[in-house]
Amino acid sequence: MRFFLLFCISLGVLSCTADKKLKLSKIEGFPSQIIGCSCYYAMSEEDFSAQKFIYIDKYGEEPGMINVNGNLIAVDPKNKDPKNYQIKIDIEQEIQLDQELYHREGVLTVLAPDGAVFTSSIYGECGC
Repeated sequence: MRFFLLFCISLGVLSCTADKKLKLSKIEGFPSQIIGCSCYYAMSEEDFSAQKFIYIDKYGEEPGMINVNGNLIAVDPKNKDPKNYQIKIDIEQEIQLDQELYHREGVLTVLAPDGAVFTSSIYGECGC
């Protein structure tokens, strides 16, 4: 019964927001709020090498950072506040590079409070 209820709610949300697209800008380098262990993702290997990230967080903890219309926005990677931007990261490939560093590839989905959606492949790393 729960699954059916969640499916119906999801279907309703998706049918209302499928035509709204969220545009994220790239974050150049590391924001001062992100110090120490972190995860940082770009949309391509080239952007990653140039430190042009689409999403950064403190290893899955607050704050996560996205750039919307040139404004750096702090987000909660654990999505505790449904009125804020919602973040979903699906890791499809993870390779341990050394004791504290992992290369990751997958998909980032960001849902804006107004229902607009951003989805992109991501290429990045997590480590200390």
